[in-house]
Amino acid sequence: MRGAITATAVAIVTALVSPVASAQSGHLDLSLPDLGNPSSQALPASEAASMGQAMMREIRQEVDLINDPAVNAYIRDLGARITSATDTPAARYRFFVIEDPRINAFAMPGGYIGVHTGLITAARNESELGSVIAHELAHVTQRHIARRIAAAEQTSLRTAAMVLAGLVIGSQSPQAGMAAVTTGMAAGIDSQLAYSRDHEREADRTGMRILTRANLEPMGMADFFEVLQADNRYRSRAPAFLSTHPLTRARIADVRSMARDLEPESVFESPDFDYIRARVETATADQPDEALSAFRARIESGDNGPAQRYGEALALIATDQPNAATRQLEALLDEAGAHDLLYLGLAEAALGADRTEAALGRIDDGLSLFPDSVGLRVERVEALLQADRARDALAATRRLTHDQPDAPGLWQLHARAASAASDPDETALAMAHYYAVQGDLRAGLSQLRRVSDISASPGQRSRAEALRQRWESRLERAG
Repeated sequence: MRGAITATAVAIVTALVSPVASAQSGHLDLSLPDLGNPSSQALPASEAASMGQAMMREIRQEVDLINDPAVNAYIRDLGARITSATDTPAARYRFFVIEDPRINAFAMPGGYIGVHTGLITAARNESELGSVIAHELAHVTQRHIARRIAAAEQTSLRTAAMVLAGLVIGSQSPQAGMAAVTTGMAAGIDSQLAYSRDHEREADRTGMRILTRANLEPMGMADFFEVLQADNRYRSRAPAFLSTHPLTRARIADVRSMARDLEPESVFESPDFDYIRARVETATADQPDEALSAFRARIESGDNGPAQRYGEALALIATDQPNAATRQLEALLDEAGAHDLLYLGLAEAALGADRTEAALGRIDDGLSLFPDSVGLRVERVEALLQADRARDALAATRRLTHDQPDAPGLWQLHARAASAASDPDETALAMAHYYAVQGDLRAGLSQLRRVSDISASPGQRSRAEALRQRWESRLERAG
């Protein structure tokens, strides 16, 4: 892993953007005197977007993000379900998954929400996972981060980005010069990093209302706080989430009491959660055989539900045992019923055995039942590329990027398909989108300059010109 970003990084950035205020008061005042009106001290949306984009550029350069399309699609879908239950359902949020075993999630300006793999594997059900996402969304909807930044004087996006970069670099090389500077600055404000007690109480209350509207179990927040508290007892350092979200027994009791007063019309937890959790555990294991041993140990101890057996099958694929994995997945289909992730596993096993046509058959079977499955649709592209059917793959990625325009991994896949189809102009357009959706418009414009006036089709030239005008205008407005 190249590095790790936590909510602490965002808090340090927020705190450091106002050196004048700090010098005048002698300490950093991160309190929030008036919690009544979330928009009363709002950071302008354009500035929040620019700050979030700057942070995302650093994160994507320095941190390992999960590339599994099925995992990313699940988190996006769960995030969309929860955001639709907020007071600002039309707001634009972008969810991404960081490969980091620490239990954490964090929100950044501009609607960027990061989820650690450690949070996914620590949660015992979808309501527990959703409770942390809802809590972070509550910090956004109540403008806690924005109001802190807006209250600071002489806010500097460049300073914020530099500090964030220093935090990332420092996680890899304590000897790095910027890391040393950052460490020194961070040490002086360590006691100021946590959200205030009022912020946390408001995020708890708002987050549980969001959970209830999303038809998830509001008690999941109290239950997961118990998980965090228990995890904290056996560690020399607190879970990452607790470093910026202080937790006490009294707060857990308050949350549990509030949850009892909330009654969702119904509670629905997606069957996807357990399978996704197994995929994440397999993908993030230090060694594939360690994951295989872990799943088998649980099965032998009596926990032989579909998720553990699915995880075992994925670990078998990862340890070059595709035939054994196929037998396990076929048995699961018969016993647990059809699920797109089971068909995806069967396709992955077939591709692992170099049986491309068999993989395409499994994918087609799955898509006939689950036509919107992003995981299956991406795996179909991979199978088509393996079968040297680049033009078919390119047509498939066009549809994927149309349906999921904010997913950078899909634009990268579209670029791969275009390159395999010997279409350099489409490759450049795809990579331009890849950078732009991550907030790096300058890199996107650089890619657009690769679109040839000679070889590009009229449609490609028109798209490139429209994007150029739009992105240059956005950069001008951002100053």
